[in-house]
Amino acid sequence: MSTNILFNCDPQRVKEVSRYNLSTNINEEDLNFLSSMAAEICKTKSALVSLIAQDTQWIKASHGMELEVREFPREFTFCNHTIANLNGVTIVEDAREDERFKNNSFVKGENPVIFYSGVPLINEKGFAVGTLCAVDSKPGKLSSLQQERLKKLSEQVMKSLELKRKTVELERLNDNLIQERKKYQYVTEGTETATFEWSIKKDKLVFNNVWQKLSGYEQAYFKGKGIEYWESLVHPEDIGMVQQRLKDHFNGDEKIFSCEFRFKHQTGKWIWISSQGKVFTWGRKNKPIKMYGLHQDVTIKKEKEFETLYRQNLLDALYQLSPLGIALNDYETGKFLEVNSKLVAPTGYSKKEFINLSYWDLTPEEYANSEAEQIKQLDKVGFYGPYEKEYIKSDGTRYPVLLKGVLTYDATGKKRIWSFVEDISERKQEEKVKEERLGRIQKLLNITENQNERLKNFAHIVSHNLRSHSSGISLLLEFLLDSHKSLNEDESFKHLKNASRNLDTTIQDLNEIVEVNISGQQNFQLVNLKTTVSRMIESVYAQLESENVCIQANIPEDLEIYGLRSYIESIVINFITNGIKYKSANRESYIHIEAKKDHIAQTINITFEDNGLGIDLNLHGDRLFKMYKTFHDHKDARGIGLFLTKNQVETMDGKIEVESKVDVGTKFTVKLPYEKN
Repeated sequence: MSTNILFNCDPQRVKEVSRYNLSTNINEEDLNFLSSMAAEICKTKSALVSLIAQDTQWIKASHGMELEVREFPREFTFCNHTIANLNGVTIVEDAREDERFKNNSFVKGENPVIFYSGVPLINEKGFAVGTLCAVDSKPGKLSSLQQERLKKLSEQVMKSLELKRKTVELERLNDNLIQERKKYQYVTEGTETATFEWSIKKDKLVFNNVWQKLSGYEQAYFKGKGIEYWESLVHPEDIGMVQQRLKDHFNGDEKIFSCEFRFKHQTGKWIWISSQGKVFTWGRKNKPIKMYGLHQDVTIKKEKEFETLYRQNLLDALYQLSPLGIALNDYETGKFLEVNSKLVAPTGYSKKEFINLSYWDLTPEEYANSEAEQIKQLDKVGFYGPYEKEYIKSDGTRYPVLLKGVLTYDATGKKRIWSFVEDISERKQEEKVKEERLGRIQKLLNITENQNERLKNFAHIVSHNLRSHSSGISLLLEFLLDSHKSLNEDESFKHLKNASRNLDTTIQDLNEIVEVNISGQQNFQLVNLKTTVSRMIESVYAQLESENVCIQANIPEDLEIYGLRSYIESIVINFITNGIKYKSANRESYIHIEAKKDHIAQTINITFEDNGLGIDLNLHGDRLFKMYKTFHDHKDARGIGLFLTKNQVETMDGKIEVESKVDVGTKFTVKLPYEKN
């Protein structure tokens, strides 16, 4: 009968097999060791490790038989059946009585296969690429324990094959080495698996070349040193466990010695070693004589495990301490699977009550359409939200929440939804209060703007009308004087003319003040200070000469002020003329002007310093910048200059400071911004 077994995924399986090294002329030391362990587990004479391609079974390793040929047609092999049985062990207790095999050439040959037990070698993609099998020339059976151990051993064989496959792929990328001897060396180094042989009775340890790469110790280093010295290099916290595992193996409680422990590298650092071994030679009274095994450096793997554990603990802590509610829901039913305390707290439910609810128990019906939109987004891009809705409390009341979440899958592939839920009750209340306040503020602003506009109109009307009336009075007085020349000698008429002139001056002052207070920033620009000061000095040059006042200006070329050009000119000319006007007659007079940039305050600081009469600040400091306040007897003093200057400075978001001593001098400091605020 035909024993050819075909199953749906065989083409893909064969493609996977091709990724492994199918050559059979390499001494597979670790696979030979593992095949011997398979024979030991199954109590058979022989065992094989094979890869099964499309038409051929390739023998990768064997124990207990000499094979001249290591390639066999797949259709006649027992293992062809094994790779179809992915979940179990294929056992043929007596092939002579099995309809599938009784006519098979392997059963009728010189060294017949009567008993067969095999397990598939399943790679990381789930394909059976080969088998690990134990055979004998006489009938046999396997216990459930033997079957389980054979399965475990097949996993180790597959790991070894995977390591070798990856090493071969690396070789091809690096050099495509042709020589079989160099290929073997790369396989050994690539797997970074050290083998050891321990003659227990003689207390002698022998390692292969990989041991030096793994541990840093040369092979000869342990020559003459026994197991006690080797154990002294094991971490003190791990040595007890290692010794107990050895004891369990020697006593027969464990068929294989296997453990992970820390070992002191030649450099002094600690590395993690994964060690597996087995005693193959026993003496009298079951005393172990010789043990073979493997060492692998698993430091990176252990560090990743520790890092994963640390991150898991960190996530658990964040989960419990999170300021947001966190929930895991089933995608299909909406049932809560995991919740933290922050989510449960505002609902009024206990955690035990809450975990029995579903997402829909908390969601008002009117959100059905919105929920459907969020599910569409979740299916399309893998996340949903941010999304505002309401939750229903245990007492039926509601509170607002903000949700966002991601789609995930559990270990079985079921859809789950992680959601982050923020109780935004306080935020909503604050927004409501803020909105009410903003409404009131806007109302006040509207009223203020309306009043300001009316005040501006009023100021313009008053200043215009007063100016008109003042001009009219002055003109009438001139007409009256032309008609009656004798009035020029009349004392009362003189007072009337002076009163008219004073009224005109006052109105002019008021006009200037109005312009200062109602000017906006529409004409603000960057004004070069040095250029402005130079022009103002030039405009009063004759006055400086006639009054014999020396002026110096130390201003960098690139200093610019953000403000109104006319105001800046007015400020400069005002302080210069004040320095001239209030000079001292007892000494040579000077005016010093300096300016520098204050990067912290983002201002240009301009100082106007003179050695004139000075001001008694204790007496006049609180009214220095008041309107119509004068502090010296001078015919041109009107008490409007400093008042006007202060208003101009403040209109440009600046400020003014003063230092002064009587009969010593005065220093004004004006601070103005150098860029738009």
